[in-house]
Amino acid sequence: MIRRSPSGARRGFTLIELLVVIAIIAILIGLLLPAVQKVRSAAARSTCQNNAKQISLGAHTFESTYQVLPPGIAFDPSIGQGAYVGTLAFLLPFVEQDNLYKQIQPNLFATSAPYSGTVWWGPAYTQSQVKVKTFQCPSDPLGDGAGQSGALAYMYTWNYTLNGGAFGAPSPTAKTNYAANAGTLGAVTDAYYSQLVGPYTSNSKNRMTAITDGTSNTFAFGETLGGQLSPRDYTATWMGGCNLPTYWGLAPNAGWYSYGSGHEGVVIFGYCDGSVRSVRKGIALTPFSGDWYVFQYAAGMRDGNNYDASQLGQ
Repeated sequence: MIRRSPSGARRGFTLIELLVVIAIIAILIGLLLPAVQKVRSAAARSTCQNNAKQISLGAHTFESTYQVLPPGIAFDPSIGQGAYVGTLAFLLPFVEQDNLYKQIQPNLFATSAPYSGTVWWGPAYTQSQVKVKTFQCPSDPLGDGAGQSGALAYMYTWNYTLNGGAFGAPSPTAKTNYAANAGTLGAVTDAYYSQLVGPYTSNSKNRMTAITDGTSNTFAFGETLGGQLSPRDYTATWMGGCNLPTYWGLAPNAGWYSYGSGHEGVVIFGYCDGSVRSVRKGIALTPFSGDWYVFQYAAGMRDGNNYDASQLGQ
């Protein structure tokens, strides 16, 4: 019978060795987590840029089809009411959502009388509850749905007298993270601010040729959170759209009335030519400052001013 040598006996880890291994693993995880987070952030930003590009190109195709850009919102000023359907709903067929578009009642897209009184908000209208991936940025901490975490699904409009509205909130309507550019204060009658109007205002029907500052120099769509990032107070809906002014700049913690994003340091903007660029947060916060004018000139479609895009952080 062969006996094993005592020196060949199996020995387990000592407590100190085990603690050393655990410490090494913890250090490696600590080193890897920031890298993983950075990769996730970059992926979210890339997806968001693609969304903004698809939406901007969709508007381009819409204009080629109908010879006008869609309105910022369907609102009939002659009767003081409307279906309040926004730009993104008009673009559904041009972002591979034709089936959803066909399910929406045609009269909801009317921008002139007679208006039937049909509305899209509230639990009864199911089409407005469909989540459209192209309209949602993955960096938004609210994730897939408006109405989560107690958030209210709000619809936004913007012109001189109509600066926002709440309809049927809280609501199951699906959200959006992209708003059409209304310019500094939208379609106003003021002599100065009317020069800084954007392509998308209430009941607007602009052509690309009306963007005399150049489509590559003019915002078409920008990111929005619909409200403060922390704590979140509102979200915007794609059916009601969201056409926003640029007067209040890009505050790090944006309000419902301004553009904003969940990205670190930047907000993504799609331009009227279909290109996409990042604009740094924290600019244009002081009206009539240097970077404020640059931001407004990028939003205005016919102000006739040149600007240095590098001041936007591009």
